[in-house]
Amino acid sequence: MKNHRLMKKIFAGSLALVSALTIGSSAFASATKIADVSQYQGSINWSKASKVLKLAIIRVKHGNSGDSDYTIDSKRNTNATGAKKYGVPFGQYDYVEFNSTADAVKDARQFYALSSTNAKFYALDNEHRVSSAKGKEQTYVNAWLSTMRSLTNKPVIYYSYQSFVSSHSISTSKFDGTWIANYSAKPNVSTDLWQYTSSGSVSGISGNADLSKVVDSKTVSSWYNYTSKATYMTSIKSGTKVYATRAINRYKTANLTGKVASVKYNTALTAKSIVKSSNGTARILLTNGTYITANKAYVQTR
Repeated sequence: MKNHRLMKKIFAGSLALVSALTIGSSAFASATKIADVSQYQGSINWSKASKVLKLAIIRVKHGNSGDSDYTIDSKRNTNATGAKKYGVPFGQYDYVEFNSTADAVKDARQFYALSSTNAKFYALDNEHRVSSAKGKEQTYVNAWLSTMRSLTNKPVIYYSYQSFVSSHSISTSKFDGTWIANYSAKPNVSTDLWQYTSSGSVSGISGNADLSKVVDSKTVSSWYNYTSKATYMTSIKSGTKVYATRAINRYKTANLTGKVASVKYNTALTAKSIVKSSNGTARILLTNGTYITANKAYVQTR
């Protein structure tokens, strides 16, 4: 009798586990939507949105400092934090307004500095052509991309409208994929992700949202399943200028303890040598006797 009751409990427990797994699988299976979001979506309920979002692409900024309509997205950090907390993989995008090669380089550096370290990939939103860029759009696009390549080993994606790509003959072959908008029909230019509407609905988001469909599942999944591995500088000549590509800190020790000061992105520091922390991680010893990270995702030489 005791054995019979025990078997009933085991059986009931098994059913409960199967039920829980089924519910969990169903919830995961329902996460099929891909949306790009910005401050214009207001305060997103990421707990609700995570139930339906397979992927989110979060705006970081619009334009570059000096542009009359330059804006750093006020919800970029909140959205990145919310997506991370509720398990929604996300990339981030940069709405650009290039007017020179130097502007494209500056734009990429600022975008990267403002982006989240948890972003799986980065996207260039290239849909606004300034008059001075006539005939040079590809040059500026290439400059932005090469700068991003120097800053990160994560995938870098090209976004625009079908009409823009066609009219300006933009080559996207050097990117890790394309994300193209066209609301009337599937794009007739090469695309891996198709933004098909600007009036979609997503649970947890008030109002409309841009939604996209996967065209090449292998390519798109490689963006958000990408795992970035930290790489470190292994040697450096004394006197070399090192630039912070994100906001970092200077410390008293090679273990990065005893914070001395904050360092803004694009600040130039003078290196003395590469040293190791107590666990063998490379650090940069500066000529002023303080230490910073040697992680290439945070610092670089030029």
